[in-house]
Amino acid sequence: MRRYRIGFLDFLRGFSLLGILIVNLPYFAKPMYLVGAKEENSQILDFVATWIVAGFFEFKFYLLFSFLFGFAFFLQMQTGSNASYFRRIFALLAIGILHGIFLFLGDILFSYGVLGILLWFVRNRDARWLLQFSFFCLVLALVFRSLFLFWGDEYKAQYLADLPRLIEESRKAYLGGFWESSLQRAKETYLSLPILILYQWPSALAMFALGLAAAKSEVFSDLQKTKELLSKYFIPLFLLGILGNVIYTADSRHLLPEDWNKLVKFLLLISEVFGAPALSFCYVFLLLVYYKNTISIADRPWFETMGRLSLSNYLGESLVCAWVFCGWGLGKFDSVGNYILLLLGPAIWIGLSALTLAWSRYYSYGPAEWLLRSWTHWKRILS
Repeated sequence: MRRYRIGFLDFLRGFSLLGILIVNLPYFAKPMYLVGAKEENSQILDFVATWIVAGFFEFKFYLLFSFLFGFAFFLQMQTGSNASYFRRIFALLAIGILHGIFLFLGDILFSYGVLGILLWFVRNRDARWLLQFSFFCLVLALVFRSLFLFWGDEYKAQYLADLPRLIEESRKAYLGGFWESSLQRAKETYLSLPILILYQWPSALAMFALGLAAAKSEVFSDLQKTKELLSKYFIPLFLLGILGNVIYTADSRHLLPEDWNKLVKFLLLISEVFGAPALSFCYVFLLLVYYKNTISIADRPWFETMGRLSLSNYLGESLVCAWVFCGWGLGKFDSVGNYILLLLGPAIWIGLSALTLAWSRYYSYGPAEWLLRSWTHWKRILS
């Protein structure tokens, strides 16, 4: 039962890596200031693609991955010492900084390291308290996002004034050499921190706490009971998820009137904040139904192996994408449409999956997992 449970969680991680890659690709492929902008959709296929990414992928898989991190946190605390946990956190922070500078400005590892420290202080709380804390974090996410809604006009005006210069700087740097792109990425990572902290951290911490609560409640110890539990809430979660993400997609892709009353926009913001995690758990239920069906047997090794080697594959996705789009690689920066990116994501994922399956025949851990485990346990781990 334990192996089967862990297998499904790895399956979820592997699937999440596909979703995260699809969301991240536009940030590799063009100036980050153009992602979601009106100007980026010159063709109807690009328009449809950006709607698909916004409605079904953005925030959903980041939150699902955060939930799985919170679940894994409990397992680590059961098997490791306090010192090993903080060595692991330090490693995530260090890898995240390097990843954010040299490969991808949208790194999540540094955020997970910071939030992992915060999660430490609530590790001994019971599941009920963690559920309440998770809801509080979502409310906090709503409050932080409201700051931009009600008091962000001056910031937005300055941003629009600087936009042409920022875009040109980005194009020049990413089509340049390795060090030029790395310096630009470090700059943009720094500029993105306020948005990252206010927009992503509270929601991610909510999912950390929810994952920890699920682990303490042994939610995945019996997948049939888990399926029955999720099925009870599927309809309301699905309705909230669809409503919230239709609104989010229309808002983030500039289809809603700019001059709407801010109170109306705040009401829409509520559905956005709660809609993403609602749809994430709809995905968990649908994937669980699929996983328990015999038709999934052929697909399980692909997703489970990707999930077991999730750190190596997350970094591998970034390495491939940086090579494709930066000037030190193929140099395709700012020349690929959104619909091509949407097709490219699964292609990269399948390629990495095949490589991961071949690697796993000879080694138990990926390169990044081996380094992280060796550092965490302060000894050389046999691969």
